[in-house]
Amino acid sequence: MSATPSARRRRKYVGIDPGRSKCGFAVVYDDGERGCVDVVPTSEIAARIEREVLEGDIEAFCVGDATSSRAIVELCESRWPDIPRHIVDETNTSLEARRLFFADHPPKGLWRLVPRGLLVPKGPIDGYAAVLIVERYRRNSGRI
Repeated sequence: MSATPSARRRRKYVGIDPGRSKCGFAVVYDDGERGCVDVVPTSEIAARIEREVLEGDIEAFCVGDATSSRAIVELCESRWPDIPRHIVDETNTSLEARRLFFADHPPKGLWRLVPRGLLVPKGPIDGYAAVLIVERYRRNSGRI
C-alpha cells in the first residue's frame, strides 16, 4: 500500500543533554510526540546520533548549553554539517525532568501519597531533560 500524496513524513528534533559520562537523548517529532527518551553513555553518543541520521528527516539537533556541550556541537558540525544545530539554555531542566518523569510514570500504591518532591525517579532522568531541551527550542523559535 502506498502513501497518499497528502501524507507527509514527520520531521524530528534530536535533543541532547550532554554530560561527562552520560548524555540524555530524545527524539521529538514536529507534532510533539516523543520517539524515544533515553540515556546514552557519552562514549556512544556519536553512534546513537548516527542511527537517527540514517533514518532521516531530522529538522535540527538541540543541545543543552551546560557540561560538555561544545564537544557535542563540534561532533555534529563535523559529522552532519547539513543538519542545523541549536544551543539551548538548560537552566532547571533537571528539576523539570523529574516532574515530567513522574507525569509519565505516576507513583502507584502507597507511593501516590508521598509528595512528588520527596520521590526519587528510578534511574537517570537525563533523557527527560533532553525532551525539555527540544521543547524549549521549539517554543522559543515559534515551532510549537
